[in-house]
Formats: sequence, structure tokens, C-alpha cells
Amino acid sequence: MSIALRGIAKQFGEFAAVKDIDLDVPTGALIALLGPSGCGKTTLLRIIAGLDTPDQGQVLFDGRDATLWPIRDRKVGFVFQHYALFRHMSVFENVAFGLKVKPRRERPAASEIRKKVHALLELVQLGWSGDRYPAQLSGGQRQRVALARALAVDPDVLLLDEPFGALDSQVRHELRRWLRRLHDELHFTSIFVTHDQQEAIEVADTIVVLNRGRIEQVGVPGEVYDLPTSAFVHRFLGQVNELPVRLSDGRAYLGPIDVSPAAAVNTGAVNNIALIRPHEIEVGPEAAGWPAIVTAVRVIGPVVRLDLSVQGQPANEPLEAEISRERYEGERFAVGQKVGLRFRRWQVYPANGAAA
Repeated sequence: MSIALRGIAKQFGEFAAVKDIDLDVPTGALIALLGPSGCGKTTLLRIIAGLDTPDQGQVLFDGRDATLWPIRDRKVGFVFQHYALFRHMSVFENVAFGLKVKPRRERPAASEIRKKVHALLELVQLGWSGDRYPAQLSGGQRQRVALARALAVDPDVLLLDEPFGALDSQVRHELRRWLRRLHDELHFTSIFVTHDQQEAIEVADTIVVLNRGRIEQVGVPGEVYDLPTSAFVHRFLGQVNELPVRLSDGRAYLGPIDVSPAAAVNTGAVNNIALIRPHEIEVGPEAAGWPAIVTAVRVIGPVVRLDLSVQGQPANEPLEAEISRERYEGERFAVGQKVGLRFRRWQVYPANGAAA
């Protein structure tokens, strides 16, 4: 099922949760709504589910106006962050619940419900757990039960609200990969809410970045990460270094480095800033670039992060560069060492944060 949002707005008292949202979700897509707390992503998900009604705009399912449809008519499965499983029911009963409460004329026979629940538990790799209770399962297993329960009613759309937010890092990573494989197998339309940039990049076909109730950017993960359209998106999707851009005689400089040929500098802005990701900084011999001093070395698994003090940058705001473990093993950068910096890529914005 395809979903289209047209001019969606929602207020809670004086607070505008979402403002003038237009979005198209193709049939079979896996979309991430990404943004900080309070940006409107969960409100948007609840409006699609029918749990909230927009103050303005339309929700279209396959081109039909579903804005005022009751929840039961939307054929939507919803997975909550904190599982929302019934503690007094077994795993089997939790998954079967949506089928058993259907109107009599729509309710499958008991034998069909049994067959379907067992098949779903096998699908989520919990075929052994039917007679267990939620308290007897791990967090990751409970979330898979919640997903099986959402799938039991044959939804056309699966909505997930921070589905892995309550889990530890390793379990989150495993479930992200599992959800992606499951989606590729079943091809249902899915929208999930997250504030975890890595999660959105790993799982989604398309990322929708929201900020203060509005859409900042929509695109495939690589496009949104590599070609951000605003300073907000650039900062939100990963670590960045922020440097002032100095204008002199019609040229633009980062420290002593002339970036004029490649920098789209907003000459109408009083101040410009450049955002540079740590892995886009080349660290080499002192004579090879902007002079800097290594002030800290942090080995983090396969990567090494270097804090670098450069002239003109506040001492409490060192630049951060990221190099491979192999490169570090070969060159052994040390605290106090003098090096030279070059930049592979940067993006320039007016200092007020809008894209140049």
C-alpha cells in the first residue's frame, strides 16, 4: 500500500508538533523518520496509524482519503518501543490476540489461528516460545514477539515507533539486520521512527529528516549523509568539525587553506562556516598542510580518532580526524606530534545554519 501525506499539521495547545508535511511513501518501501526528540516524527506516525487526527491536511492510502478512517479500517500494524505485550498472556496468546478480537464474521477458526501464530513465531525465530510469558524472554525476543503480533492481522502497512530504542547496542544491531531481511522477504510498506542515525542509514531505503515539525531533507541514506541540504542535517547525521570561513579579496579560506574553487560561499552572509566530517581530514607531515598538533589519540576498534589543535581554533574546540587502524599502526601519531592537515571535502553554510 502506498501512503501520501498532504499538508499535514498538528498542534497540541500552543505547540506545533508538525507543520505542513508533504510526503510520499511508495508501496513496499522501508522509510525512516529521523530526528531529535520533539521534532514531530512520532506524531506523524500516530497520524498515519489513526491514533491522532491532523488539524489540517490529508492522509491518503493508495490514493484514497483515509484521514478520518478509524484504526480498524486502516490495516496497519503498530510496534511500540516498549513492546506493550500483555504480561498475563503467553507468547502464543499475545500473537493471537489481534485475530481473536476480530468481529465474528472476520475471525479465523481456532485451528487457523493456531497455524498462523506458529508460522509467525517460526518467522521471527521464536518457534519454541509459544508457552512462555513475556517476563521469561529477553528484550530482543520480546520485541520480536511484538512484531509477530503486529504481522498477525495481515497489515498492509507496518509502523514501528523507536522499535529498538530500549535495547542494548549489540541486540539493536542484530535486530536491525534481521528487520531488513524480514522486510525484503515480505515486501510490506514500513515506516519506522528513530533518533539513531546509524539505525536509519543501515535499515532504510529512504530517510526523512525532521526538525521542529518540518521536513529538512528526504533522500536515500548515502545522499542524505554525503549531500546534506542544511547545516542541521549535516550536524545531525554524524560527527562534524565546525570551522569559520574567512573571506579576503573575494577568496574563501579555512585557516590558511584556500577553498574558493570548491566552496559555494554565501557572500551575502556576514559569517560563513564550514562543516567537515572527521574522516574527510587528511593527516600528514607538518609541511603538507595546515600546521596542527596532536593533543589526543583514541583507538576505537578499527578506527583511530585524533584530536588536533590548530592555530585560530579555540583550544577547547580541537578538530577531530579519523584514520584507519592500519594507518595508525604504520605511522603511530603521538600526542604532541606536529602534523599537517588537508581536507578532502567540506560544506559551507551561512553561520545562521541555512544551506549556502
